[in-house]
Amino acid sequence: MSVGAEQNQSLDNIIEQMRSIDGVEHEVQNDGRIALEISYNGESRKVLVAGSASDYRALKFLYNQIRETLTELGIREGMEFVAARRSRRPMSHEMLAAAAKKKRQFDAWQALWRKIREAEKSLDIEFEFNQMRDYY
Repeated sequence: MSVGAEQNQSLDNIIEQMRSIDGVEHEVQNDGRIALEISYNGESRKVLVAGSASDYRALKFLYNQIRETLTELGIREGMEFVAARRSRRPMSHEMLAAAAKKKRQFDAWQALWRKIREAEKSLDIEFEFNQMRDYY
């Protein structure tokens, strides 16, 4: 079953959001696929994404592949940010900037998780709607 333009737009938004996060390198392959190399805590994994998915199963598989890759790297959904324990000495400006950068990166990964889940939910709703329309 084919998917609508809204679903491909959701995929494009997820890819764009991933590209904006530090530690994600992207490369467009000759066949039109996008290779995303995700580096996190010294480990890296590569995900190949088709330019646009043509059916429900392909998109579901792709979202699953992205979720599994993030989980393998230790980027888990719904985690809470725990800041480093503060010492008695005041933090320097560099330390404050590094802590803020780490928090922003953490928030970016969690926002990506939410966007993936929203896209999957939207995909499932569209699929069920099409199934019902075909039935009736």
